[in-house]
Amino acid sequence: MRLALATAAVLLAAASGNAQTPEPADDIQPYLTPQLVVEIAPGRTMNIVCRGHGSPSVILIPGLGGWSFVWSEIQPTLSRETRVCAWDPAGLGFSSGSSEPQDALHETSDLEKTLSKAHIEGPLILVAHSAGGLVALLFADRRASSVVGLVLIDPSIPDQTAIRERVAPAFAAFGDSVPKAAAQRWAQCAARIRSGELKDGTPEFDKCTRQSFVPPEFTGLLERLSHLNAIDPARLDAQASANALAALSSRGREELVPDSQHFIQLEKPSAVLHAIDSVLASPAPPVLR
Repeated sequence: MRLALATAAVLLAAASGNAQTPEPADDIQPYLTPQLVVEIAPGRTMNIVCRGHGSPSVILIPGLGGWSFVWSEIQPTLSRETRVCAWDPAGLGFSSGSSEPQDALHETSDLEKTLSKAHIEGPLILVAHSAGGLVALLFADRRASSVVGLVLIDPSIPDQTAIRERVAPAFAAFGDSVPKAAAQRWAQCAARIRSGELKDGTPEFDKCTRQSFVPPEFTGLLERLSHLNAIDPARLDAQASANALAALSSRGREELVPDSQHFIQLEKPSAVLHAIDSVLASPAPPVLR
């Protein structure tokens, strides 16, 4: 897959191969409970996990369906150099749900409000995975004076769906069906919780609301987060929507990461840390078209 830097922009991409299984994180406690929780609107709170001290601050932005835990192999090490903050988007981790569609526009606005309420100001380096790349690009376009670097890890790109349909139609059909099916499932779960049909504490509730594709050491966390959905079904509505458009960086470099797949930050954390270090060493505002 790809990884991109921006002091430039750096794009990390994973090359085909068998991904190595990462060792469990030694220090995952900050991801198991709410950390810095800020209110960004009446009744809406966002959770952000900040570690370390220094400047510029590194902001970690997850991809679709991810939250702060996906950076558990990156944040502890990086926080020895500077302040590093990972956030939970709406409806994920310990952040409350939202009635707004979770596209790049709304997610970027949420991130801006979260950083403002948490008093996290520039200079900033944005590190984003997958669909979070669209959020990072839009944030950098809006806050050009604050952003001094970008690292994009196997990011989504503007017009990605149209491009996939043109160059790889079979893959595009598969890639579109999976998130659509997941979105439909989240929306149905939320409706069943609101109607009272789906009860917390039952096997059917756990099956309907539980997240997948997470390391085994986070199993207990998933169980606790699942119960939050019973209190706040809007969390599931927030997980049911994602689409975006943003600008591309006009400069940077692309790196292939051998023997990795989509979650490079979990599979090959050293490659991601090296990319971030290269931006920390020479921060400069990225030029966006």
